[in-house]
Amino acid sequence: MNESPSLALVIVVGVLVAVGVVLLLERSLTRVLLGFIMLSNGVNLMILAMAGEPGRPPVLWLTDPEDMTDPLPQAMILTALVITLGVTAFLLAMAYRSWQLEGNDEVQDDVEDLRIVQGEGRRAVRQRFLKERRRLQADIRRQRAELQATIAVADAQELAEQARIKAEIARAQAELARYELEAEDHDPDEKSQETMRRLSDRAESMTAQVQELRGRIRQGRRRLREHRRADRAAERELWRELRRRVRSQRRQARQTMRAERERLARAEDSDLQGSE
Repeated sequence: MNESPSLALVIVVGVLVAVGVVLLLERSLTRVLLGFIMLSNGVNLMILAMAGEPGRPPVLWLTDPEDMTDPLPQAMILTALVITLGVTAFLLAMAYRSWQLEGNDEVQDDVEDLRIVQGEGRRAVRQRFLKERRRLQADIRRQRAELQATIAVADAQELAEQARIKAEIARAQAELARYELEAEDHDPDEKSQETMRRLSDRAESMTAQVQELRGRIRQGRRRLREHRRADRAAERELWRELRRRVRSQRRQARQTMRAERERLARAEDSDLQGSE
């Protein structure tokens, strides 16, 4: 005996179940009722297809056991038909009552569910806000640490450069003083014009070098002040960005809460109108 169902019956079952599920997801009670009926019929057909080929009535002493049909699928289908009839009557009563109260048969949102969703939405918005704020504060602390480390490195470099320049200035001044002492120790009669010119050129060169080194020190100090000023400006900009983001998050949270309150108020108004 071939117990495999026919392809047409399988396709009909699939179509009925699919259409029934789609209609069950609607907000209209009439469509929900139609979807439930089609879904139940599809399930009944599936049970019937699983029963195999038809046989003779399952009556003992009148039919051989090999020729009997399976009575279990028929009993299940009969029970499902009774349950479907009861649920259909219940849904029809609900749709009729909804039409009397509100003029439509759409399923309304539950007020308590809306309140729970609103509370969860507020908590979620608050948690996102706090998380974003902590992240921004961590970014600011990290960038501030990087700026402070950069400033410390720049300060150390500038101090080292200043120390080196001061050492060069001191060495140049000492050499200039030594040349001046050598010039004073020589007898004017023994000095030649070449020696005097060499000492004079050397003194002028050392003086120019000292002036150049002092200018470099002033320039380094000016660069250090500009660098510190730029770092402070960057830190202020980071704090302004944090405040802007915090204000934006608060504004979004207020808008979300306001929208939830308006939706809750509309739901409460519809419930009050329905109860009247």
